[in-house]
Amino acid sequence: MVSRHAVDHRKRWVNAGWALLIAVPCGWLGVWGISATGDGSVGSNKAIGLLLGVALGAAGVAVTQIVRAVRGEPGEYFEVREGGLVHGSRRGVSGWSWDRVTSLHVDGESVNAIAARLGNGHRCVIGLDDGRRLRADGMAERPAELGLALLTRCPHVALVPKVPWYGRAGAWPLAGAVLCVAAVAAMVLYIVAHPDKEHRISVGDGMTAIQTSEPGISEAGYAFLAFGMLACAVTAVALVIAYVRGRAYR
Repeated sequence: MVSRHAVDHRKRWVNAGWALLIAVPCGWLGVWGISATGDGSVGSNKAIGLLLGVALGAAGVAVTQIVRAVRGEPGEYFEVREGGLVHGSRRGVSGWSWDRVTSLHVDGESVNAIAARLGNGHRCVIGLDDGRRLRADGMAERPAELGLALLTRCPHVALVPKVPWYGRAGAWPLAGAVLCVAAVAAMVLYIVAHPDKEHRISVGDGMTAIQTSEPGISEAGYAFLAFGMLACAVTAVALVIAYVRGRAYR
């Protein structure tokens, strides 16, 4: 054995818990601010937007960490040996010689403490001749050493460039961005088409009528639409960036 790299999936659940502790109160305060201030000042609107943005970002981090924790295997580890790679967990152990590695993509960047905490500082994707794909990121013990060992022992695939999904997607990200913008416009039109309504109610057999008003959209509906528009706007910007970056691969 050359080195052993255990994967700490429990840290992902801790990260998801902290992210939810940030997302829930910020989201609640943002929604409460929308209903309490109404047409507030510019400063209050910026504060509400900041709270909703932080809530959406923290919720995205929580979902990502939970998905990665569920996808991971309990007790997962990687072993670099002279003759090949070993991947094991509580579900079992498998091994492959180095010539059975068919694709390899290793990313390692200098990141801040938050990115390192989330496991985003390193990423390894290993393709094998039996169709399996193994993934390791910054949650693995000594991830830089693992990536270097893979690159050193797999020179037959280490230098093959890997085109990311946005480089292969063509114009589909731009089409998705257009759909997101259309969804935002549809939600805005829906809000405009449902203003407060006035109606008259006859009381008894007389001619007395009471004029009352009722909201066309409830507070919960406004909150749902606000989150929807924010999510669609962020997605549209991300898809446009992906389309621009993907043009470099064509």
